[in-house]
Amino acid sequence: MKDVLQTLNLEVGVKGSLVVTRDGLVVHQEVGPPLNAEVVGPVASDAIKSINAAIKQAGSKEFTKFVFTSTFGKMVFHETGEAYLVVVLDKAINLEMTMLAITSAANKIKKISVE
Repeated sequence: MKDVLQTLNLEVGVKGSLVVTRDGLVVHQEVGPPLNAEVVGPVASDAIKSINAAIKQAGSKEFTKFVFTSTFGKMVFHETGEAYLVVVLDKAINLEMTMLAITSAANKIKKISVE
């Protein structure tokens, strides 16, 4: 899993990545400067729990992909089976190009989790 995240972090505009369980536990993270891992993990965890709670209240199942955009950048949440791949991106990144790499990494993590 570490290798998958490290490879993903080499993509243009990717600032860091982590894997967070559906209940908010950070399983693994590859987050370095300028990001603070002690901040990114809890933010991602809280976002996953809050988004899924709101979606369930609306009568739907948990989300599979979610993009959070703010003034500092973007966070992409991608389902990987029992967890989510969370990727922190630069705000100016072309998301369409990077989404291919994110989806590929999510599929690899899902495969690792099943084995």
